[in-house]
Amino acid sequence: MPGDPDAILDEVAHMRQVALMLRGEARDLRVIGQGDGLKGRYADALRHGADGLEVHLRETAERYERVHGHLTSWAHALEDLQTEADRILRNARTVAEVNGLDENGHGHESGGGNEHGSGGDDPLQGHRASLAKVVAQHEERAAHYAALIRHEIDDKIKDSPWEWFKDAVDDWSGAISLAVDAMSYAATVIALVAIATTPAGWVAGLAIWLSVGVLSGHLLLAAAGDGSWADIAMDVFGLLTMRIGTVALNRLRGVREATKLAAQLAAEEEAAANSARATRTLRDRASAVVNRRGATRAERSRARHARNIARAANQRVGREAAESEAAVPMAQASRWEAASVGGDVEEANHFKDVKRLRAAYPRSPEVQRASNGAERAHRMFKGAWIAASASDGTDKLLGSSDVIPQKPAFGPYGDLKNRCSKEVGSAW
Repeated sequence: MPGDPDAILDEVAHMRQVALMLRGEARDLRVIGQGDGLKGRYADALRHGADGLEVHLRETAERYERVHGHLTSWAHALEDLQTEADRILRNARTVAEVNGLDENGHGHESGGGNEHGSGGDDPLQGHRASLAKVVAQHEERAAHYAALIRHEIDDKIKDSPWEWFKDAVDDWSGAISLAVDAMSYAATVIALVAIATTPAGWVAGLAIWLSVGVLSGHLLLAAAGDGSWADIAMDVFGLLTMRIGTVALNRLRGVREATKLAAQLAAEEEAAANSARATRTLRDRASAVVNRRGATRAERSRARHARNIARAANQRVGREAAESEAAVPMAQASRWEAASVGGDVEEANHFKDVKRLRAAYPRSPEVQRASNGAERAHRMFKGAWIAASASDGTDKLLGSSDVIPQKPAFGPYGDLKNRCSKEVGSAW
């Protein structure tokens, strides 16, 4: 039968040695990629190359180990099949010798013909059928293991679309990193400008899009193994704080609107009550005339008319007070008050106006109740801004910069971020 189990096992042993050697080389490269031993102009490039090569060596070692397992199973199966074939052949030779047949099942007489060679029953037929089954099993097992090995060879190490994409990112990683860093600094500058002055609406919107661009760039680099997932975490945290700030501002808007409506009602009630106190004597005198027994119909009519005029005047005064409160513009926060919440003038104005309304109507339970939650929303907005600023400021202060290569960086901070590098699809 074709195939030599011993030769296959020798090749398997060689493959295992190669896999062990590749894993050892990968470990050495990983030490180089993560260590601080490399210094000089090309240290970063060497570390980056070592990291990428380590991944490929380890993936190749895993492929060798998987193929090694399939070849080992095939060698054992082949050995069992050959043992079975040898047994069938030995039995066939014994039967042939007993019946005076040669290896082809023909008689030894030159006349060609004994009873077995001239078309009679073939004593070797059963052995031929058994051998044919062994050969069929051999072919089926060979095809099975060949398919498994082809599957292992046709893996991502061989120019897969992801490898093509990763190579493209590797080629442009420097430009991508520079663009991402530039966008990050631009967003930070806009945030700093917002503290001192209110930027145009499109500028504030640009800051959000820059943050999304930074996240997209970092995600591209980290997925290809050229960036740190720690940057992704900080970018997501920054966008999350933006979302929290938006939610807090919407809540504060709602609180201020409810407080403003309650203040208008309070102003109407208070003005009407003050007017009613001022006209109380007139209304009491008119009521006395209406209720007096000896009053004429004309006197009662004049009294009712005067009383109605007083009541209408009270209501008019109340409506005018409500309209007057509605026309009061929103309180304007100082630059320092806006700076304390990142320069967001709208948030500072809303919060200050709620406090004004609360102070203007201290005896109105409706106003006090409607203003509840203003401080909570204000703290949420301010806390989100402080957290985002602290995260971004710490990264800018301690980390390296592609835009400003000469900027000093804190080495342990960079090493910590580099430990969070992991290529998508990599075995590591």
